Order: sequence, then structure tokens, then C-alpha cells
Amino acid sequence: MPTRSVTAALAALAALTLCSPWANFALAGGPNQNSTGLPTYPHDSGGMMDSVYRSVPNGQHCMHYAGSTPDALAAVVGWYKKELPKARIDDVNKNSLYGGYFKLDGIKMVIGNDFLTIYRTEKGTQTSIEIFKCNDAPPA
Repeated sequence: MPTRSVTAALAALAALTLCSPWANFALAGGPNQNSTGLPTYPHDSGGMMDSVYRSVPNGQHCMHYAGSTPDALAAVVGWYKKELPKARIDDVNKNSLYGGYFKLDGIKMVIGNDFLTIYRTEKGTQTSIEIFKCNDAPPA
């Protein structure tokens, strides 16, 4: 029979495991499981999908899919513009979720309460694609 200290250590380990970012990855069913209902770029290298809605810096509560591709930023942006022709397009740096710590090249697309960010860092070799499926509008 395990001692109290072993039982407490196992309980703490289980709690840490369930609270880690990888726990959501495991619960989401593995890589490349975009369940937002918004389109996944065909050359997406696989990504991670949140398993629950979370608060994002703009005040909304969203599920988040993060993927990437080595394809050029212009190619990815062009594909999403064709797939989501009614989306409102803005500079990814305007009211950025990523703060003002670095300048990104890319766009933010808004479709109702949902949005995508498609960007590259200045010297990046991957185009990042982040899709946010939100259950509420941003605060006014």
C-alpha cells in the first residue's frame, strides 16, 4: 500500500499533467484536428486545437486552433481570402493579441464573432495560422 507521501506526490503529478498545455492537445485527439468549423489550409503542417473555450486578450471566449506551413504568407492569405470572401480584413498588428513586442507581417480576418490571424515574423520560415472560434462578441 502506498504511503501518504507517495499518494500525495501522485496526486500532484496528475494535477500538473491535467493543467499542462499538452493535456489539451491529448484531449483534442492529437495533431491537425481543427474543429472550429472554419477552413484548414490544405498544406497545414498539423497543429493543436484547444479542447475548451478560453479567455483571449480582447475579452472574447474562444477555442483556438494553431497551425503552420512553410508556404509563403501571400499564398496562405490568398487561399483564405478565396475561402472566406465575406471576411473583414485588418492588419494583424492592429489591436494585436500578441502585444507590441514584435512586428508581424500578416492579416487578421474577422467573420462574425470568429477570427483568424495569418502571419510571419520578419525572419520566420513558417507562416502561422491561428483560428479562433468564439462564443461571444468582443466587448464594445
